[in-house]
Amino acid sequence: MSGPPAAGDRRITAIMGAGAKSGRDIVAYFAGHLANLANGNDALADDEEFVLVKPFHLFERVRRLLTGNRRYSDGLLGVWAYPPPDGAEEAAEFYFDRVLDRPIAARRGEPTSADNLAALVATRAVGPLGAVATGESLSTWKALAGGPAKRRRFRETSELFEFSNRILKCLDAANRPYAETLRLGLCPKEWLVGDDAAGVNTLKSANGFLKALKAEMGDVLGRRPSDKEIAAAFAAAPVPGCKSGAEFAATPLGGAIITRVAGQDQTFIVSFESVEATQAAEIADEAEGPLMTQQEAAPFLEAAVAAGAIAPPERDLLAAIMAGRTLAEALGDNLFLRRRVKADFDGEIAAYVEDLSARTARFVVGATTRP
Repeated sequence: MSGPPAAGDRRITAIMGAGAKSGRDIVAYFAGHLANLANGNDALADDEEFVLVKPFHLFERVRRLLTGNRRYSDGLLGVWAYPPPDGAEEAAEFYFDRVLDRPIAARRGEPTSADNLAALVATRAVGPLGAVATGESLSTWKALAGGPAKRRRFRETSELFEFSNRILKCLDAANRPYAETLRLGLCPKEWLVGDDAAGVNTLKSANGFLKALKAEMGDVLGRRPSDKEIAAAFAAAPVPGCKSGAEFAATPLGGAIITRVAGQDQTFIVSFESVEATQAAEIADEAEGPLMTQQEAAPFLEAAVAAGAIAPPERDLLAAIMAGRTLAEALGDNLFLRRRVKADFDGEIAAYVEDLSARTARFVVGATTRP
């Protein structure tokens, strides 16, 4: 019969369990695991005061955790969604690049969740801090591993919980597009990069459409939905940029969803019930107001340009997207937009459009609530 867990084990269990919602919230559980790894709880004795964080060694431990733990490879990475020959290693590499090392954009004048995590890490520094890069958006990983090498450990459970909670807030922001793609039963590697990359708002809307479509089909999947079912689902849950269910079904993303529902792609071997038992089930639906039409949005876009919140080419881009044009068509050969995407977003069009939409939305909210 085994004895009681060691003090270090109890602390790991406590911090992971604190945010794990009985083990179902895989993202919160992972945040707790990251906190413990960065704190040296997997290797150091309970009474050791300091931890030396070596980014490459920490990376290797995180990689082994993601690939070797079935809870994470299936529930967090969604390795089942990656077509062969990709497996857990490739999924972990993509997850690291697109989630853990994804820069978290700042709201104007406000620190990001990654900034707050980095600030907490800095308070544990032993010795002088190195130079801090300015003007660069931090990622979860850079905030976690890029701080002081030698640190005082978080030894109290309450301290470790705060550390874990700040990591979780970073993941809440960075993990959303990845999780929304998995909710669709699609491979994140195919839909978060490249010309067909979808922004998080499009993915959220597409999940609403999928939910409505399943209801229209009576949850009898494995067949192609009828045009009538597609139209009814779109009427109940429209996707911005498309005017009808038929138009959405003809897009790459819509076509992939229809194919997935029809059971004609490799991920259908994983049931939708299995998908919903992963991290995807933990994403709370956010209450949102009705979307503006292009005509309703036009005066707000003009006001945003006049106030300097967005540039004229950005106004034209948003108007084109709302008119139903594809992202590639909307961008066209506009050098201003393409230079902005390349310089500030490493060529990631979806990330740029997401940031542009957020900036515009903040201006609109401010303009409509200002007395």
